[in-house]
Amino acid sequence: MGGVDHRRGADGCTQKPSPKLTSCTPEPSFSLRAGWRMCSRRGGVSRRGGGWPEEDHRRLTRLYCMNGGHHLQILSDGTVQGQRDGRDAHSKAASRSAVMRSRACTRIKSVDRGVVVIRGMEAERYLAMSDDGRLYGSPSATDECYFLEKLEENHYNTYQPQKYLDNNWFVGLKKNGRPKAGPRTHIGQKAVFFLPRKCDGSSE
Repeated sequence: MGGVDHRRGADGCTQKPSPKLTSCTPEPSFSLRAGWRMCSRRGGVSRRGGGWPEEDHRRLTRLYCMNGGHHLQILSDGTVQGQRDGRDAHSKAASRSAVMRSRACTRIKSVDRGVVVIRGMEAERYLAMSDDGRLYGSPSATDECYFLEKLEENHYNTYQPQKYLDNNWFVGLKKNGRPKAGPRTHIGQKAVFFLPRKCDGSSE
């Protein structure tokens, strides 16, 4: 009476194995599709709240537009346009195609949660949107160069100018590759959906 039962734990209770813990832990992002997490308990994927891409979604990419299949380009004279791939077996055409792909290579860099700057690597200019909704390439990162980047339900990204967020404008390309004016864009248009693709020759 009053002694410790040595067949039990020191607290007098039969010891039981600790329950197994499961948790959702971040996994490396799938290709360029950031904003996702793997859940070990369910064995599936679930989105981060708000749908914003992960902070590690920063690499050398080409932004492919759903509308017309163009890649966004920033040229050295400040022009922004879309260009389709022109892969061809003939050397001259193939060389021109390689130049076009090189001009479409951009560096997307995070500056805040969900906010990025997009820099054309060959032109060394930043994508920007003016107060009238015109896209252009800026030689320096001004307040017109910050865009809210969001992964939408269709797995494409959208980009909205942070400075003019109240206008609900988007970066967009027309079917002919010309930039679409901000006031003429809205969510749901093919013109505003972009898919980041790896640049040819990039090791990232």
